[in-house]
Amino acid sequence: MLVDRYLLREVSVPFVGVSSALLAIFLTYSITALLAKASASLLNPAEVAHLTFLKSIVALEVLLPVGMYLGIILGLGRLYSDSEVYALESAGIGESRFLQPVILFAAAIALLIGVLSTVVRPWAYQQVYDLSAVSAASSELERIKAGRFYVDEKAQRTVFIQGLSDDRQELQGVFVRSRDKNGLQVVSSKTGRFEPFATSDHHKIVLTDAHVYKKVDNGPNVLGQFKSLTLLLKTIDPELVGYKVKAQSTFDLRNATDPKDRAELQWRLSTSVSTLLLALAAVPLSRSLPRRGRYAKTMIALLVYALYLNFLMVAKTWVEQEKIGSIWWVPGLFALLVVTFYEPWRVLIRRHQLKSQNVDT
Repeated sequence: MLVDRYLLREVSVPFVGVSSALLAIFLTYSITALLAKASASLLNPAEVAHLTFLKSIVALEVLLPVGMYLGIILGLGRLYSDSEVYALESAGIGESRFLQPVILFAAAIALLIGVLSTVVRPWAYQQVYDLSAVSAASSELERIKAGRFYVDEKAQRTVFIQGLSDDRQELQGVFVRSRDKNGLQVVSSKTGRFEPFATSDHHKIVLTDAHVYKKVDNGPNVLGQFKSLTLLLKTIDPELVGYKVKAQSTFDLRNATDPKDRAELQWRLSTSVSTLLLALAAVPLSRSLPRRGRYAKTMIALLVYALYLNFLMVAKTWVEQEKIGSIWWVPGLFALLVVTFYEPWRVLIRRHQLKSQNVDT
């Protein structure tokens, strides 16, 4: 029907605009945080791009519902502001009628959110955990920059290289401090050569005119000078990611008894329900008097959304802490409020309009 297409266009255009703006803000924040790690040589550009993509996928389950929520409010708000809703009503098309395409639109978004939350979300988190583990395991020598100290607390090793050739193999001003169960060792040299992955699990550094100082806990200290000294630096194996509840498949969480697992499962299942509830709440929140503007109730709408999301997150935390058994009371209470205040809001607005017309006459 022509009216259905018109209403869908009115809500889908602001939905796309708001969602794009929110995604752009999120991407800017994520890239800024990841670039800070990249500048410290903890991530390379490819890893920054990959992590940004994965985190954006995870964020869509929150960004798309709020984009749809505000899109409906802005779209229908314009119709109220320009008196188009009243023109539709005079033609026999009431709110219950033009609500149908809006709900169908929200149902499609809810279905997409359900897939993102139950299927894509755990996959994306698993990718993030795996990539982070591999990145953390990469040797500091693979990302080394001249003139910086690099400390690997796990390997108990500190590396400093004053100068580095373009191929990253010729070294100048090398300093390596390491500690093991036998004691402390400090090696310095004016020049050297780096051979990455000389063996399957070691890097090799060949130093020229090297000075070595070794402090042994139970024995005499050693001080030596070598014309050529070869050091093997063990590469760091990626840590096993282990059990991460956010990376577990929804199917595996069905019969979970751990409170954190149950909270995660309930959160994933609640996202679609929340999307539909927000769409229903957006319709009465979009109502306004003619010529008041489509943004008349935007602040109220944002406050409603913020309260609902915060209550939902608090409920999830309480389930994890075993204070309550379910988060479903929050969507249930929200649904009750939406149903309760649906018609009274409409009646109040009608009364206000009639009163204003009486005053004008």
